[in-house]
Amino acid sequence: MRRTLPIRCAPYPGEALDSWLEFTAARLNCPFTDVLSALGLPNRDAAMAAPVLPRWTALATRDELAAIAEVTGVTEDVLTAMTLQPFDGHALVILPEHRRVHRQLLWGRAGSRFCPTCLADSDGRWQVTWRLGWSFACTRHHVLLADRCPACQRIPRLRAHPRRETPRPGLCSSAAPDGGPRPPRCHHPLADTPVTTITPDGALEETQRLIDTLLQDPGRTVHWPLYGRTGIPLEVVLRDVKSLATLVLRHATFENLRPVAPPDVLDRLERYRTRPLLARAQHPPDARRVDPPRSVTPGDAAAAAVAATTAIRILRAKSIRAAGRAVRWLTDRVAADGRPLYPQSLVARSSAVSPALEAALRCSRETTLFPVARLRHRTVLGSPRPPAALSSRADMLPTALWPAWAVCLSPRHADGRPTSQRTDELLTIACLLAGNTASIQDATRLTCTTFSRHTVSAFLAELTRRRDCAGVLRALILLADHLDAHGSPINYARRRALFTARPRLVDPETWLDLQQRLRSAPALDARHAQRWIFQTLTGSPPRLAHPDIAPATNSQRMQYQRFRWRILPAEHDLLHHTARTLLEEHGFDEPVQWTPRLPARTLRHLALPGPDPDSITAARLHQAVPGGDFSIAQLAHTLQTTPAHVVYLLSQHPVDWSGPRFRRTQHTATRVPQWRAWYEQGDVSLQDIADREGTSLATVRLALLKNGVAMRFSRAHMTHRYDRHTPTDH
Repeated sequence: MRRTLPIRCAPYPGEALDSWLEFTAARLNCPFTDVLSALGLPNRDAAMAAPVLPRWTALATRDELAAIAEVTGVTEDVLTAMTLQPFDGHALVILPEHRRVHRQLLWGRAGSRFCPTCLADSDGRWQVTWRLGWSFACTRHHVLLADRCPACQRIPRLRAHPRRETPRPGLCSSAAPDGGPRPPRCHHPLADTPVTTITPDGALEETQRLIDTLLQDPGRTVHWPLYGRTGIPLEVVLRDVKSLATLVLRHATFENLRPVAPPDVLDRLERYRTRPLLARAQHPPDARRVDPPRSVTPGDAAAAAVAATTAIRILRAKSIRAAGRAVRWLTDRVAADGRPLYPQSLVARSSAVSPALEAALRCSRETTLFPVARLRHRTVLGSPRPPAALSSRADMLPTALWPAWAVCLSPRHADGRPTSQRTDELLTIACLLAGNTASIQDATRLTCTTFSRHTVSAFLAELTRRRDCAGVLRALILLADHLDAHGSPINYARRRALFTARPRLVDPETWLDLQQRLRSAPALDARHAQRWIFQTLTGSPPRLAHPDIAPATNSQRMQYQRFRWRILPAEHDLLHHTARTLLEEHGFDEPVQWTPRLPARTLRHLALPGPDPDSITAARLHQAVPGGDFSIAQLAHTLQTTPAHVVYLLSQHPVDWSGPRFRRTQHTATRVPQWRAWYEQGDVSLQDIADREGTSLATVRLALLKNGVAMRFSRAHMTHRYDRHTPTDH
């Protein structure tokens, strides 16, 4: 058991371990090495080649703390609180093998700042928090902390006190300038150090109080609005503060910072940025460098105060969008310094930041980003995030965007013509690029289409230039998010791989037979029906189908488009049934068609170039269609919508526009399956069916015979036949 010290000194509140050990040696009036020996502490650091003392204030081992506690009677918990260990991992990072602070991480620094008045009040006792890069002001005396001894211009407490000398609390223990190989100590009274006063309860002091409060509970979760409801760990917040503060120190001007600090503080900042002292070594005043520090803690308390206060003002914004507005002046300054700013380069330049701050930085550059970057980083939303590899989304996307979405998102000229060819395919590529790292070339390949990078970029630029398209990028991102979150019941990539190579999807004879019964001038070419099924199943334009059915000329393409909106209900039912049968043959448990739906509130206030596809009901459409042939433009005028919208409605809700004779025939064709079920399974007579349907007995009989239904004889007819062939008794 070790002997106790003849004089015991209680630690001063908040005092650092080395300060307490030195004060004890001063009270005993003995060399520092005698106290170390009495406490069982080593007189040199075994990990260092030079004969220097360990940095106990940075890190003390468990055995060292136990030895000190045994001799002094101070508990190990109190001793641990006198070191930097409680701050390790969130306010700084300690390198345990060297017992020093990592200066490039979390604003770590060597040495200590100090408040001269506090030193005078405590007889030269040093606060452990003065060693933190996050300490720059004394909220008790309303001053910025001093950084250096005014006599020798060295940073105090970079090294331990010389072992063979008796400590003198309150005096500078650094080596005097130009003192030779064994220089004397400076011994300047640090209480006489001039300091810069700050406004009580001003911005700088409030920032220091906020940081002190956060550091009192390092395990707490910070619930600032920027970081959402769940909050974020303290170390992440301080890392964000450092990242922003670094940009402030490098790029902010005097005018930018005028709202944050008084002129005398800003003058100190400007002097520091022009000629900052080296922080890592004790060099004389003429040893300076020109380049300001990048990742290390500012060597001047004024610089740290202004940078941290500016950063925290941004981080305490009410939302990501508000933080983006608050930081815009800073990112504008970065760009003004000749550095092209894109989201990824900005984040890389400011080191690792939280997703919330990264989103705010991206929002700040939204108006200057290329449209592709705005899509990738989702800057048009209030919650941007870094792009990720999302190639699986291509399986959920048709080659040409769903018709309902294409109606409302496709930009058009005043006469109704689309501003770009194959707009629906370009919209699909844009939807795939949202939040995605995939290149434009990869996006076109994954969706099985062909566009140059220039074409896609020009289309996106057109969307951002037009006022009526201001909400298109937002809608595409919301649609992409919906797919990522909820998926799709259809695997379009699998369908494209399966049906693109098929030259025939519906039996031509069945189709032509239906055409002859429904139309006065039936089309003898069944390829339109093949194209319809291909496009419906795969979501791809017919030009990508098998060459036998793909339209080869512009005339064929126009004829097919006309076919899509002039299709009759019975034709639509036959093709839809055929498509479903094809899926069932391959074991696909998928709907024939599907369109993702978003909540109406998400699109309510977006500026979109097209109408809401569901704004006109099928019943209203059918009422507006005149008998016989009609004009799309005239129908659009009647419905007060666009021709593209009318074409979409007619393709989704076919209208029987044929003449009276063929309209009756079509009605019959659509009712035959029900009549057959009644006749064969329900044992309903032909006359009863005719009465139910309001038609003639002959019409029902002829329709069933044409569809291969075997007629059964009535009871009266059977009795008549029996009477004719049975001999009678006389």
